[in-house]
Amino acid sequence: MTIRPLKKGKDSASLRHDRSQAEIITEVVQDASNVSLLACLDGLLADEDLLADTARRSHRHQLGFWKYVLMVDDEGRALRMHLWDRDHYVLEDIHSHCADFTSRIVFGRLTENAFNLVEGSSLASFLYRFDEGVGHSVAVPNGHVEGSLRSSRVLGPNEVYSKTAQELHNVSDVEVGTVTVSAWFQRSHDALVLKGANACAEDCVATIGIEIGELRLVLEEIRKRISAK
Repeated sequence: MTIRPLKKGKDSASLRHDRSQAEIITEVVQDASNVSLLACLDGLLADEDLLADTARRSHRHQLGFWKYVLMVDDEGRALRMHLWDRDHYVLEDIHSHCADFTSRIVFGRLTENAFNLVEGSSLASFLYRFDEGVGHSVAVPNGHVEGSLRSSRVLGPNEVYSKTAQELHNVSDVEVGTVTVSAWFQRSHDALVLKGANACAEDCVATIGIEIGELRLVLEEIRKRISAK
C-alpha cells in the first residue's frame, strides 16, 4: 500500500499499518532512500483535493526559498519541503522558528550557521507569529540587537540537522536546486527575525498560496529527480 498525505482530520486508519500522520512525517525525513517521500508525493499528485490543500498553505518564503507544506496533522505537526531555485541569494536573515524541527537534505548542499543574540543596534528585531484571524504570520517590531556567529557546518545529501524553536540560525552558500524535507512540531514560540537596521515589519511578510498547476509541475519535477538517482 502507499502512504498518502491526509487532509487535516481525515481518518488515519487509511494509512499503511494504521500509523499516525506524525509517524509518517518522521519517516519521510528519516528515510534516506526517499521511498517514503516518493509515496507522499505520489499521494498528493493523485488527489486534486490534497494538492489544493497543499497549494493553499505553500508560498515563496520571505527568506527566498519555496516552502511547500505537504502534510499537517490534527496536533499541528507538519511535513515541509523547501526548494532553493534561484541562481543568486542574498544572505538569509538570522532567525529563530515557531517550532522545533528536524531537516534532511534531499538534493544539493548548504551551509548552516548558528548565532548567539548579543546587545547592539545594527539589526532590527521582529517577533514573527501566526495570526489565526488573517491566516498567516505577522511581524511585530522588537527593538535592535546584534547576532554573533557561533558555528558553521556544510551539509550535503542525506545529512540531517535539528533546531529547537528558539535557536538562531540562517543558511548560506546554497546550491541552486537544493531540496530539503523537514518534520515540524507544533507551534510553540514567536519566531525572531533579524533584519537590516532600517527594515520595517512589512519586510517580514509573504503572501500565502500558489497555483495548483504550478505546484504540480514542481512536485512532478522533484519526483523525477528522486527517481533518477
